[in-house]
Amino acid sequence: MQESYEVIIQGTVQGVGFRPFLVRLAKTFNLSGSVENRENGVRLVLHCQEDILKSFLVQLENKKPASARVDAIRVSRNGVLDEESTGFLIMKSKKEGVNTTLIPPDIATCEECIREMFLQDNDRYLYPFISCAECGPRFSITESLPYDRDKTTMKHFGQCVLCLKEYSDIDNRRFHAQTNCCEDCGPGYELLEGKTGKRIREDPVGRTVEMIRKGYIIALKGIGGFSLVCVPENDICSRLRSLKARPQKPFALMARDVETIRGFASVNEMEKEALVSPSRPIVLLSMRDPPWRDTVAPGLDRVGVMLPYMGTHHLLMKEFPVLVVTSGNVPGEMLCATNAEAKNKLWNFCDHLLLHDREIANRCDDSLIRIAADKIVFLRKSRGYVPERIRLPKSSGETILSTGADMKGSFGFSRSGAFLGSQYMGDLAYKMNQENFQDMISRYEQLFDMRATVVVSDSHPGYFSSSLGCDYAERRGIPYYLLQHHLAHIYSAMAEHGLSECIGVAFDGTGHGDDSQVWGGEFFEVRSNSYVRFAHLRYVPMPGGELSARRPSLMADSYLRDSGLSIKDETTLMCEHAPVYTSSVGRLFDAAAAILGICEENTYEGEAAMKLEAVSQGSEKALPWHLDMREDPWKIDVREMIRELHKRKSGGRAVSHLASSFQETVAEIVLQTCLYQVQRSNLKVVCLSGGVFQNKLLLERCSELLTRRGISVHFNERVSPNDEGIALGQAYWYELRM
Repeated sequence: MQESYEVIIQGTVQGVGFRPFLVRLAKTFNLSGSVENRENGVRLVLHCQEDILKSFLVQLENKKPASARVDAIRVSRNGVLDEESTGFLIMKSKKEGVNTTLIPPDIATCEECIREMFLQDNDRYLYPFISCAECGPRFSITESLPYDRDKTTMKHFGQCVLCLKEYSDIDNRRFHAQTNCCEDCGPGYELLEGKTGKRIREDPVGRTVEMIRKGYIIALKGIGGFSLVCVPENDICSRLRSLKARPQKPFALMARDVETIRGFASVNEMEKEALVSPSRPIVLLSMRDPPWRDTVAPGLDRVGVMLPYMGTHHLLMKEFPVLVVTSGNVPGEMLCATNAEAKNKLWNFCDHLLLHDREIANRCDDSLIRIAADKIVFLRKSRGYVPERIRLPKSSGETILSTGADMKGSFGFSRSGAFLGSQYMGDLAYKMNQENFQDMISRYEQLFDMRATVVVSDSHPGYFSSSLGCDYAERRGIPYYLLQHHLAHIYSAMAEHGLSECIGVAFDGTGHGDDSQVWGGEFFEVRSNSYVRFAHLRYVPMPGGELSARRPSLMADSYLRDSGLSIKDETTLMCEHAPVYTSSVGRLFDAAAAILGICEENTYEGEAAMKLEAVSQGSEKALPWHLDMREDPWKIDVREMIRELHKRKSGGRAVSHLASSFQETVAEIVLQTCLYQVQRSNLKVVCLSGGVFQNKLLLERCSELLTRRGISVHFNERVSPNDEGIALGQAYWYELRM
């Protein structure tokens, strides 16, 4: 006898072709019923026998769309049917409660759509906005949930007869595809010429190809915002650097395919898997020796490369094997997302604008990753990966807004034991980024029905993110908490791996310490919500305060002076009157890079450390250092290491070997300091976090040394170990304290 069953499917099940998939699956079982998007996922009603339902659910799990993720399935009986029902319908979406479902990240255009785009007899021949039920923009165009066309920026484009027919055909790939459109009814491009102001609507992408071939720089509107595009020729890249006042910061590249990439960079299997994934991130790869090396990635051994992820890219890459595709922004700001912004801000950096008329609801820069220790390490988490729900092992029952930190702006909401982080939003020292940060908090509140009952921010008294968190809490009359920056780093790694205690190593460039000094080389013992800072790098002066973060030569002089070596008179004065001291490993890397003559000025964040990593060669022995354990917290004394670096450099030792010795020393510091604490605490779990651990050589060496000694090692794999992980750490700390 047939019964009626209600099936609630939760997870990433909207915007991934899940309803069309369920309709087709029901058809293969000859079932009747209905499906609809709801605030908590997808609601399915099936009229069938129990054994048929079980078989249906097995097929659902095994054959679901590639971009779908099922977190939970709840089944309940609605009652016995007296007579058989017929037909299976997609019902109008409903919202009757709090949104708990997710929209997927933006999904790269699928192979089938790309194949169609290059078929001359196809209705979408060379149409750049081609998509289907399982690919195309999602998060970047979504304004509200449940996910339907009228709740996205596609609502301005009514479907033509052809598209509507596809949309209504159960056997069509575009059945209920909310982004479905064609040249007759969908978004379109226009090319705006810089010199004449002329608008070109006839084959604008084809004309753009001509302009790029002539050596012009194009500002291209994509899925999550604008990119600056040009050929990677030395004179053109030099011009782009001059226009953007970006003398050294590397550019990202887009390549036609993996085989093209292998012509100028090595690609292992994990890197290939990331490159071709639907997320299509920029992947940091080891370069060979291409002719444009010194202008695309000056002083580095790696280059960021991605594959095409939207129709427009595929049209361009049909004509060019490799292009520079870098963020279209004013330096320091997030990338431009509206046509008005681009016209106002990007003319100084490009020759022409390629604009389209679909609005971007949620701007997202390209994600940037590298593979280290056989894991993905995020350098920037955004398009293709956001939004993502990270399950936490404990829930306080509160809805937490964690506001992150400032240099890599990112916030998160936590509810019912799940963390939902925002995309990367740049340095919050810039007003435009601050405004976007606030707007996105409001957007998350709207999209996911988040109503914070508590706020957690960074303890830095000068951070915008902290003042915003305080204002937010005061306006709503809810509790407000502060968490020290480096502890948040450690809690972020603990959250990802479900840990409640560990030895934590937090290495980064800067962070406000509990003693008002600048921390960044910290060792903690963490047990639930309590902690002890048991060791740190010995303090040295920061001459000029924040100026020393931009000038590694100042930190080199400070370390040399502290080590008893002669330095410049003006730096001596600056050190003697330094208002703050630092334990930062990021600043130690700066000092080492300057002492070795690798980099004396950071023209972009992390430049000195990246160039030091790039020149390192060989497996060198560690330099001498000392762990002063006479009182708590222990002090890591590197004065002898600095003296040896200086002595060996002056004696003509190869810089590549000295750079390797320096990094081996830092890895030994991590190993030995942790081993002493393991003996004292009996904790055999270590978490590594902070921006310094984006260094592949250091992360892998630390992991190797600790693992050999029987210690479990964990690091960030789902959020960036830089400031983007701070929001996750803040949330998890609060969950543990309750």
